[in-house]
Amino acid sequence: MPQTFTIRREGMTVELLLHQAYGVDGRSLLEETLAKNPGVSALGPFLPLGTILTIPDKPARDAFVYRPVVSLFGD
Repeated sequence: MPQTFTIRREGMTVELLLHQAYGVDGRSLLEETLAKNPGVSALGPFLPLGTILTIPDKPARDAFVYRPVVSLFGD
C-alpha cells in the first residue's frame, strides 16, 4: 500500500525521502514516485515545506537467485 508523507524539514529531496523510507532499494522507485506525484519535478530539487508525496511500496526481492557455478577443474 503506498505511503503518504508530508515534507516537514528543509533540504529534503525525493531521493532522500526514498532512501530514508527504503534504504538503498529506494533508488529504484524514483521514476514511479515522480509518476504518482505529477508536478513534483517542477518544484525544483528541494521540496518546499508542506509538500505531500505519495511513494510506492518497496519492490519485492527475490529470495534466491540461482547463479551457475563455473569450475576451472571440471566436474
